[in-house]
Amino acid sequence: MWHGLVWRTAIASLLLGLLATMSAAYVAFHKAAELSARSSARLFTEAMLETHGDACRAAPEGWSHTSPQGLQVRAFDVARVLSRAPLPSGEGPDPALVEQLAAGDAQPMSIHFPRFDGSAWGGSLLMRVAEAGPCSLLEYRWPPLVSRMSEARWLMLAAFTFTAFLAAASTISVITPLLKRLRRLHGAASGLGSAAYVSTRDAAHDELADLSRVLDAAQARVQSDAARILAQQQALERFLSNVAHDLKTPIASLQLSLELATSAPAEELSELLVRGIEDTVYLTALVDNLRLACQLGEGVDPLDGEPRAALGMLVERVVRRLSLLARRKQLTLDVARPDLELWTRCNPTMLEQAVGNLIHNAITHGTPGGNVVAVLEEAGPERFRLTVLDDGPGVPAEDLGRLGERLFRASGARERDPRGSGLGVAIARELCQRAHLSLTFSRNEPRGLKVVLEGARAQARSTPD
Repeated sequence: MWHGLVWRTAIASLLLGLLATMSAAYVAFHKAAELSARSSARLFTEAMLETHGDACRAAPEGWSHTSPQGLQVRAFDVARVLSRAPLPSGEGPDPALVEQLAAGDAQPMSIHFPRFDGSAWGGSLLMRVAEAGPCSLLEYRWPPLVSRMSEARWLMLAAFTFTAFLAAASTISVITPLLKRLRRLHGAASGLGSAAYVSTRDAAHDELADLSRVLDAAQARVQSDAARILAQQQALERFLSNVAHDLKTPIASLQLSLELATSAPAEELSELLVRGIEDTVYLTALVDNLRLACQLGEGVDPLDGEPRAALGMLVERVVRRLSLLARRKQLTLDVARPDLELWTRCNPTMLEQAVGNLIHNAITHGTPGGNVVAVLEEAGPERFRLTVLDDGPGVPAEDLGRLGERLFRASGARERDPRGSGLGVAIARELCQRAHLSLTFSRNEPRGLKVVLEGARAQARSTPD
């Protein structure tokens, strides 16, 4: 960047400086020459008329005089010149100056640049000294000032050198701080996303400072995202570890039950089948919960497409599916629902899995001879309430608020059943939040757990004719 930007900036500054110097020199030279010529012409005219006035006025055919310095003076009749009448000498004054004289300029003047316009003179000037007569209009022509042109060349060389020095100094003074800021930005960008990132802390009010602040904001976002991803990775690792443990136990138990059933006496076969059924139901629920957890993790909306779930039929299906497990565990599983079907807005498959998790959880932790009841009822003109009650050991009061957290199991739950990681209840709670349903847990007096799922009712899905 130094080799590219510095030289370009230096050359541009030099060219602009030279252009400005030449323009200023041209204007200054032109103005100085004009003022000097006009002032000198008045003095020279007075001296010339005093010395050669009689000779000039006595020459009706025209008069001219050249000084030793090369200054040429020619005399004309102003009336004849302005009337465009033929002159005796044949050659008149500069037509451009005559036009200016006719327009009212008493002292029209023109400065020539012989090297550019091809003129043999350095300048010319008309001066009107009388109203009429052979010597009423004087034209001055002076040769190019060679000595002064030489001085001008030296002045231009000095101006060029000074301009080049200023261009180099200004380039270094502007580019060097800019490059330092860019190097700091490069260093910050190189460390973006890592602990080695060092902010430039550029407090200026320009685009580079804005870029520095953007890098700081990007670093903050990257660090935040990295911390969040790390936390998610650690949570996923713990979750997969627990799931692997939960899968290992029922699979081993199911395998053992099947192996024992092949050689067990008839009176022990029933117990082995019960254990196999329990493990199979648990594995099925775990797989379904993992699938639902993936769907929710991928952002699947349970309300997408205006879905409708028939709550009465949904609860009855869950109870029928889990009734055999309940009987094998010596539990009574009952359901109560109104005759009129109640509907709500939610994906029916997802909601059925969530309700199944709640009822399955009650059966899993129930005690032999106990009861599990699912009660669906109207909670108002536009609401419904599903209550799942059991008379098992319940949950300690200090753990009620944590039910539904991922990987949390209440104290004593793992001792009663080593399987499970709290995934089913956590998924039920997450689904309820996504579907705008409420899910609460409380003690069921005198013992057991009370789970209440409540939400808004919806119109039944219209069926095509």
